[in-house]
Amino acid sequence: MRTPREIFVSALSMEDTERVPFCPRDLTLGLDALDVRTDSVFGERYDSKLSVACVLALQEMVGHDVTMGCICSYGLEVFGGEMKYPPDGIPYASGYPFDDIDRLDLYQPEQIVGDRMRAMRVTCEAVRDKRPDLGLCINIPGPVTMAGFSRKLETFMMDMIENPDLVSKLVSFCTDALIVQAEYMSDGIADAVYLASASDNPDMMGDDDYRRHSLPAVRCIVDRLHDLEIPSIFHPHGVFSTEDRHDLLMESASVADGFQFAEGNDPLPIAGSCRDTCALLGGVNGYSSLLLGPEERIIRDVDRFLDEMEGTHYIMTCSCSVNRGLPIENLRVVAEELRRRSS
Repeated sequence: MRTPREIFVSALSMEDTERVPFCPRDLTLGLDALDVRTDSVFGERYDSKLSVACVLALQEMVGHDVTMGCICSYGLEVFGGEMKYPPDGIPYASGYPFDDIDRLDLYQPEQIVGDRMRAMRVTCEAVRDKRPDLGLCINIPGPVTMAGFSRKLETFMMDMIENPDLVSKLVSFCTDALIVQAEYMSDGIADAVYLASASDNPDMMGDDDYRRHSLPAVRCIVDRLHDLEIPSIFHPHGVFSTEDRHDLLMESASVADGFQFAEGNDPLPIAGSCRDTCALLGGVNGYSSLLLGPEERIIRDVDRFLDEMEGTHYIMTCSCSVNRGLPIENLRVVAEELRRRSS
């Protein structure tokens, strides 16, 4: 019998698998599995041992096939940004390193590897050592998403209108930094790198700027990962399933080894268009069904995705990341229904 890791790798490689693997992109929900304060992991020093315990406790409770390796943060403190870690909440930016764009010239992309990232890699190494049977992905932001984090998203969107050269400069810096991060975090550990790209979003940027800034930068990261023989998954937000977005869907799906579509998309036309292009990921809406339930609604949504994705190389996940505050029992319902359908 093959391990969950082997099944996940096969599905991402567009090979036939005996069942659909489950890969919820957990960033902080593991904290709830052990009722751990957020600032206990993200304290003065990142607590790798506690992070490992949280990741593995959640997996034991839910039974998913793939972890993200550690309790994650997109902290940009290494470039002078500020993050808040509320005791029972999710990490968030409270200060943006490049709100004064002149500060960009003070830093090099290689500086992204700081103490916190080194501790997160230690966590991933330990999770891999303790559970080599599980798949493991590294979660990093997409290039435009990181640019929005570092500049403040509203300011960055205005820059696209008023100063496109500045946008190109910042996205280039972020791309170079993410290549460093992806290589450092994944080499020798990861089965894939997840490019979590909520702001790499044609609904927000417009199709032209998405093609100009986001897709080429994502390709640069993916190309470097392919040099290391590490697969990648691209997860932009926005609607790709409508007929007028067909060409943009195909351009986006062909960038990486896997394409995860977000909430608001109809899975059936995506399945029909992309079944021979890449592995497909997507699933229950994390902001409605998965958060609110009830169980019957979650089961219905799982069944819908399984039915409409039949015949594709499909990896079930949720519509976006899962974070603390989401009922763990609802995530378990997804896993149990997936196992029932596979039996």
